[in-house]
Amino acid sequence: MNSDLCKPVTVDKTFATDPRAWLAGRMSAEMPWLLAHADDGVIWGQRQEDGTLKLSSDAYNDPQEYPALAVPLRLETLQQARLFGPAGELLLWRVEGGFAARLIADGSQQLENALPDETHLLWGDRVDGSRDGFAILVEGQRGFVHAPPIEGLPPNERAALTVRHYVEYDDQDQAYVTMSRLVDLTLV
Repeated sequence: MNSDLCKPVTVDKTFATDPRAWLAGRMSAEMPWLLAHADDGVIWGQRQEDGTLKLSSDAYNDPQEYPALAVPLRLETLQQARLFGPAGELLLWRVEGGFAARLIADGSQQLENALPDETHLLWGDRVDGSRDGFAILVEGQRGFVHAPPIEGLPPNERAALTVRHYVEYDDQDQAYVTMSRLVDLTLV
């Protein structure tokens, strides 16, 4: 792994007492999005102009009305979180006894070992409401739902993540993906 590109991040006690503030403190205008996976659902977030972190569960906070969206950011259920944007990605994941994290800070560099960016469509082919900058995307008849920080979904467009992979070669000159990161949240 390219140690100049990927660096470990210390997850201090502040994270255990206030994970939201810890995450917000590591976001920037160039890393404005949060995608977190917890035992009880998916949590999206976006950095606000004042530096705070707004979550999809802030917009949809009633578990009776929005059971799949009113997922709080809790240390007890959090499995992983990604802060990402054009500048880089901070990945935080659960390990025995706490959390570990790493930062890939590549910015707009065109690195030799980067593959062309890929577009991965998000679940959700229609919008079922929008509130506070988060749109409820619904997929199929079963109605899988999540609320990424997008204003809406124009006809014939889908929300997508831009993903970047980095390749290295082993001692037999076989290529393998050494790391990947989220780059952008877009409409395609």
